Amino acid sequence: MDQSSRRRAVVLHVCFCALFLGLIGRLYYIQVRQHDAFKSKAIDGARGKIEISTPPGAIYDRRDVPLAISCPIDAAWANPQAIADKPAAARLLAPALGMTEAEVLTKLGSERLKFVFLKHHLTPEQSAAVKKLMGEPPFKLERRATDQRLGLRTEYQRQYPNGSALSAVLGHDSLEPSQREGLERTLAQFLMLPPKSVTVEKDGRQQMIGAPSVDLNGAEAKLTIDLLLQRVVEEELESACAEFHPKWAVAVAMNPKTGEILAIANRPTFDPNQFSTAAPEARLNRVVSVPYEPGSTLKPFTCAYALDLNLIKPETMIDCENGLWTHGPRTLHDHHPYSKITLADVIKFSSNIGAAKVGAQILGQKRLYECMKRWGFGERTGVDMPAEDSGLLFPLARWTIYSETSVPMGHEISVTPLQLCTAMSAIANGGTLYRPYVVRRIASTDGTLLVDNGPQAVRRVIGAKASREMIEILKGVVKEGTGKKAAMDGVEVAGKTGTSQKIDPKTKQYTHEKYIASFVGFAPADDAKVCIAVVLDEPQGGSYYGGAVAAPVVGRILQRGLVYVK
Repeated sequence: MDQSSRRRAVVLHVCFCALFLGLIGRLYYIQVRQHDAFKSKAIDGARGKIEISTPPGAIYDRRDVPLAISCPIDAAWANPQAIADKPAAARLLAPALGMTEAEVLTKLGSERLKFVFLKHHLTPEQSAAVKKLMGEPPFKLERRATDQRLGLRTEYQRQYPNGSALSAVLGHDSLEPSQREGLERTLAQFLMLPPKSVTVEKDGRQQMIGAPSVDLNGAEAKLTIDLLLQRVVEEELESACAEFHPKWAVAVAMNPKTGEILAIANRPTFDPNQFSTAAPEARLNRVVSVPYEPGSTLKPFTCAYALDLNLIKPETMIDCENGLWTHGPRTLHDHHPYSKITLADVIKFSSNIGAAKVGAQILGQKRLYECMKRWGFGERTGVDMPAEDSGLLFPLARWTIYSETSVPMGHEISVTPLQLCTAMSAIANGGTLYRPYVVRRIASTDGTLLVDNGPQAVRRVIGAKASREMIEILKGVVKEGTGKKAAMDGVEVAGKTGTSQKIDPKTKQYTHEKYIASFVGFAPADDAKVCIAVVLDEPQGGSYYGGAVAAPVVGRILQRGLVYVK
């Protein structure tokens, strides 16, 4: 090798060595000196933020049986900005999602959006179809593309395992808060957590690797409802509706010693799993939101108050005027002519004249008004359910001579079925009015109690002596009076029937063609475990009396359901 070639070889060798040393130095700089900085950049590039929706917590009955649960379900989404051939995309997506091509094109219409939901609550077949399309043009990612064009996101669908049972109370959940109803609406502040932003690992094409592990469940609620008793109440109310075809019917059962609501049934009803087909009138919880004139079921409250004031005794004789009595400009009638009968018999045989005399002559307007207020009529009970109505009790200043005889008979006053049941519970428990409630407790996932409800006494209405006296009278109603069909084998039942005429909206007068039949009672009479009110509006089929229509429903509920509340 000549001198010139040797020199070039040396120079080349030196250059390679310098280059190699420079490379080593650069690698050292990157791997050692800048290790933390580049590691941070790499991690940031492989991570991203996504927003995770939160399922509402479950709702359970008092025995921990689920009433409302959240189940995972897919939603399909697309990136309109990344989809070039939108008509082709619509042709493929429409049959997969059960939509029209026009509907899909509308969703994909905005070029400025990188994310739109195509459809929520996919069926398993629809989810599988979308997954298959994700690997096909025009959705398949090209080699250098990073923006996903089509995907699935896990959401949650509310399911109600017991169908229509308790539906008007539970209501319905919705992605749109303003469309929620019932307890699903009032408890959402506890059951729902706001969407949470979490960090996830992504691959080179910016697709999420795996699923984020994070506890996002909302708090869980436990109700006072007993689903075993609830089913009995639902079945017996349905049976009564099949027999008498009322416009609507309700039943409510509660623990008279605590105010716990054990069952609520409404007819018509709906299945919250099929909420879109539910008629508005079927979604109404009439137990708390529809007041009506209670008729004779109000008579025990007037008389119990008079007993408590020592103005009268159960054996006091009252002249019922042989079924015809004129008071001021008004003449009252009884269904059967009674002469002088005891106060106990006034209730037992439901004498209008006898009850009117207690109100007008023994109590008088002022004390009668105070009586109604003390029992909680004309004001909300404070129950933890939405849309409660206060009923109607006119201010004393608006009372007339008609009022002092109408109110004791259950007219010129309106109450909700829950108000009636709550007031009768006070007679059953010794004289104390309790606030009814349906939510027993709400606890977060870590066990922290957010709501812990218990018995809440509102006031003592009557003393124990008057309570015992009225219980004996109401036992007589079921044994010998108008409520015989509420009786059950082996257990004493106490209660009162009601048959109230309805007002014709055209004539503004009471009609002899439309009635509301009701019964409210409790058992065991001397140590009540449950108080039940049943109301049927405009029963058909020949009979409309509370003793013939509503009392048997309560009797059958007690016969089948009392075992669950002992």
